[in-house]
Amino acid sequence: MTVAYRYIIKELIIVLGTVFVLLMLVSIAARFTGYLQEAAAGKFTADVLWTLMSLRLPEFVQLALPFSLVIAVIVTFGRLHADQEFVVMVMGGTSILRLVGWLCSIVVPVAILVGVLSLVVTPAARQGFVNLLANIAVSHEFDLVRPGEFRSFSNDTRTIYVDEVDRDARVLHGVFLFEERDTSDVTVLADSATFLIDSDTGHRLLRLHEGVRYEGSPGKADYEIVSFEELSLRLDLSEELDIPIEVEALPSASLDRSIGEHAQQLDWRISLPIMTFVSGLLAFALSRTRPRSGRFGQIIPGVLAFVCYYLLLVLVQQVLSDSSELSTAILYTCHLLVFVAAATLIHRQLNPR
Repeated sequence: MTVAYRYIIKELIIVLGTVFVLLMLVSIAARFTGYLQEAAAGKFTADVLWTLMSLRLPEFVQLALPFSLVIAVIVTFGRLHADQEFVVMVMGGTSILRLVGWLCSIVVPVAILVGVLSLVVTPAARQGFVNLLANIAVSHEFDLVRPGEFRSFSNDTRTIYVDEVDRDARVLHGVFLFEERDTSDVTVLADSATFLIDSDTGHRLLRLHEGVRYEGSPGKADYEIVSFEELSLRLDLSEELDIPIEVEALPSASLDRSIGEHAQQLDWRISLPIMTFVSGLLAFALSRTRPRSGRFGQIIPGVLAFVCYYLLLVLVQQVLSDSSELSTAILYTCHLLVFVAAATLIHRQLNPR
């Protein structure tokens, strides 16, 4: 039985690795093309492309692995059925349950790996991705400022003029800022200023140091003059980068189930390894080919079943986004129903007509 086990597992690993590499190449190429277009449009420089791609890799892997596993199981055991090797092993004393146990020696580690990615690695990578995009946005605003030139920002409601720009220290010197409002105008003179991201809110800020703020209406004597050591202004940029939703970048340990959005995000992260395990069993149940149908006869039904399973989970998350408790109940019910369907099909193989 050791020879048969090694024979099956070896072929399963080879097919799994081949399909996974192909899927990753397609995914990376598609996403890289999108980032390349954004870089050409000036949203960020070309030298950060590979950093952006590396931070997105865990997300690609956690979705490509379950799909690769389904195809690998169907192809491997479909060939065993088509070549009558499956029947020979069963007639030789290898039970269906033992074959399922052999299969689980691959399915369970893959599910655990997907769980580690979805619960730990991907949120951390997404947080790094968000921080990198935020830093790119700040750098983009800073690089547009030129000494001795007027620069408009915040949807053209503010105008800035600086005497000197320190690119290395990322500091503006001799700052003049004019802001036009509906009821009054604001003029700010400051010794220096920097662009930065507020760590608590994620807002882009212009922080001014050592200056005076004048607010009032032209032609009137009601100006308000305030001296300050530090003044922060929120920047509203006309072009926003595609930054992921904040909850997707939160660590799993910090998600609070009392908050609906957090509960749904946590359920989704837990669902991915469960989906991987259940999909592996379902693929085994669907891998049995009919006579003369060939080793690839069940690929289309198996892939369609997996896609429907995945889309069902996504649909539950999207449709029931306002009710976290109902979403949780239906989500795990879907896992249970698919598992029961896979177990029923496997049981029929135990007791064929």
